Parts: sequence; structure tokens; C-alpha cells
Amino acid sequence: MTVTKPPASGPVDLSADRLGDLLLSEGIVTPAQLQAALAEQKTGTHRLGYILVKQGVVDELELTKMLARQYRMPAVDLSQFEVDPRLVPLIPPDLAAKRIVLPLRREGRTLTVAVADPTDQGLLEDLKFITRYDLFPVLAGEHTLKALIEKHYETGDEQLQTILREMEGIGEDVEVVEEEEDESIAAMQAAVDDAPVVKLINGVLTDAVKRGASDIHIEPFEHEIRIRYRVDGALLEVMKPPMKMKAALTSRIKILAQLNIAERRVPQDGRLKLKMGSRVIDFRVSTVPVLFGEKIVMRILDKGNL
Repeated sequence: MTVTKPPASGPVDLSADRLGDLLLSEGIVTPAQLQAALAEQKTGTHRLGYILVKQGVVDELELTKMLARQYRMPAVDLSQFEVDPRLVPLIPPDLAAKRIVLPLRREGRTLTVAVADPTDQGLLEDLKFITRYDLFPVLAGEHTLKALIEKHYETGDEQLQTILREMEGIGEDVEVVEEEEDESIAAMQAAVDDAPVVKLINGVLTDAVKRGASDIHIEPFEHEIRIRYRVDGALLEVMKPPMKMKAALTSRIKILAQLNIAERRVPQDGRLKLKMGSRVIDFRVSTVPVLFGEKIVMRILDKGNL
């Protein structure tokens, strides 16, 4: 990773006006170019530097290095760096997109993160609370960083399609082992036996086992569903399935765990088994009523790892 180290002195405040003055004094922009960028800034939410790069007025890396000098921060050239996809789930997609931040590398208990806004004072505290790591921030170009965030964080539909494609490659080697059931349960199961739901559940269970997760959390909110894994003690958000799958997803898991799908007001506990090749993995399933539906927690009891 190419990192430019900052001078060893304290940070300074750099408003849009101050940045414009610096760019003018160094001959990087003309007064006309600056005024055009400032006019566009007033009509939107982007920062001045992002607009100047988008307009092709300034070189992004040159601007990043100048900002890094002003804020006494290391600068990183993201074009020379390959993001480790294993670290991406450490930061939730919504936070990454809103605050423009991406994890780059991990050394021991220190996580290096690329940030675009050096004035976001609360970001590091939020990240430390979420990731449970010490943070080492480096300044990156906002335009390039946003593109990387879009690349590495898929939408719910894209995540679903990725899992379904992966399940097609696995074929018949993975299946949820279903117990004997009465006719009423079989009839209800037929209603939620839609192929995408079945493949999604199989894919999530398999993916969690491969990642070494201890738990899977499926949580409904007012406008979204979140699926998270607990890995090494930390909850990592992995995807947000489409809301249209909410009822079928919950009912399918409850049927597989031999729970009462008609009962949504009290907690329930059950078990299910996942067959992966010659391995049979047990899951303990718990459902709890919450404000917007039922939260499901599946504890992975992989006998092969005991």
C-alpha cells in the first residue's frame, strides 16, 4: 500500500473557502474553475474537492496529498492497493456508503481504514465501537473511494444473486435435512418452498460455516432485513435480503426447525441439520418476537470443530 506520511504537527481546519484559496495560491485551479465548482457545490451535497476531481480540474491524488498535508494525515493511493474482501464485512454497508470509509488491512488489533472526510470527528469512535479494533485512518480520494465502496458492497438483490450463483456451483452436496412431519406442516411448507428462498437459506448456512461463524442473526426492521454472522466475537453484517422475502424466509426456517409457524407472539426453540458432503452440522434455532417481526438466531454446533 502506497502511503504518504504527513508532517509531524497538529491538524488544522480546512473549510471549502480555505481549500479554494490554497488551490488558487498553488496555481492548481483558476478563479473561473473555482467559482464554477463552488456554484455546483451549493446545489448539491458533494464537497468541493470531489466536484473539482469530477470536473477534471484537479488530479485526485495530488488533491489528496495536499489535504493530507493540511490535516497531518497519511495519504493512500488506492489505485495501487487491492482491498482484502475478508475485511469488508467489518464495516456495515450503510455506514461505509454514508461516511465514505473502507477497511484496507489488519495488523494484529489495528485496522487501517481509508476515509475521505478528515473533518468527520466521530467516525473513528463509531468504527472502534462497531469493529472492536484500534483504528489507523489514512486519507483517500473521495471519487476513487466511493467507486471501491460500490464495488465491494453489494445491494440486497445483488447479494442474493451472488449466493444463488454460488449454490448452483455446489449442486447436490448441500441440503437441509428435514425431519418427519405431519400433513399440516407439509402443506404449510409447500407455501414457502420457493426455490430462491430455499437456496438463500442453504447458501447462508453454508457460507456461515465456511467463515467459521458461531451464530447467524436474521433481524427484521421497518424497511429492511439484516443477516449478520458472529465471527471471533464480533457481529458482521453480510447481506440485506429483499423485504419481499421476509415472511417466506422466517416461515421456511421455522418449518425446518420444527417450530410452529403460526405462533409469532412467543419465543420458540428448535434444531435443524445441514448436510455438507459427508458432514452433518447441527444448528440450534431460536425465534424471538420483536417490533417488526421475529428475530432468528441460529447457533452453529459444528461437531467437526469441537
